[in-house]
Amino acid sequence: MAVYCISYDLKSDSYDSLIEAIKAYGSWWHQSKSTWFIESTQRTKEILKNLKGYLNPGDKIIVIRVYKNWWATGHTDEEYQWMKGRNF
Repeated sequence: MAVYCISYDLKSDSYDSLIEAIKAYGSWWHQSKSTWFIESTQRTKEILKNLKGYLNPGDKIIVIRVYKNWWATGHTDEEYQWMKGRNF
């Protein structure tokens, strides 16, 4: 499985359905207000196509495949372990 970063900027306050769709991928980490990491066998374009159905006109979303070369600061040990524990 691959790890993907999903980040969005929604013009409406209707986040619930998009969040549930992201959580449906099973293995996820809610990194910050509008940034998530998921693990999936789907490709980037497939994930984007799936999530686009939860957006309204004017909303923005980006899906990026994450590779092993990453760095972060300010997170909890549990959050770091989520990323370190992924097989990518």
